[in-house]
Amino acid sequence: MEKNIKTMCNIPDKTLEILQRDIAEIKIALLGNKYNPTGGLLCRTNQIEEELNNLKRKYEKTLAYAAGAAAGVSIIITLVAYILDKFV
Repeated sequence: MEKNIKTMCNIPDKTLEILQRDIAEIKIALLGNKYNPTGGLLCRTNQIEEELNNLKRKYEKTLAYAAGAAAGVSIIITLVAYILDKFV
């Protein structure tokens, strides 16, 4: 069957060999290989997306704490100003 495809496409053996090697290298770059399955671009992209989601959660949590602290400080300042206004 492979011989039939070569003759049907009229591709020289050297060109076909180069194309097959390039495709294999692209596959390894995308998926990794048996020695480094987590080294491929797809796996790395998933890791980066997970790290990004963790950072977003930390950012949102920090923002919530900052808003709560600001509200607390503002209430304290308002109470102090109210008390000082009543006694002075």
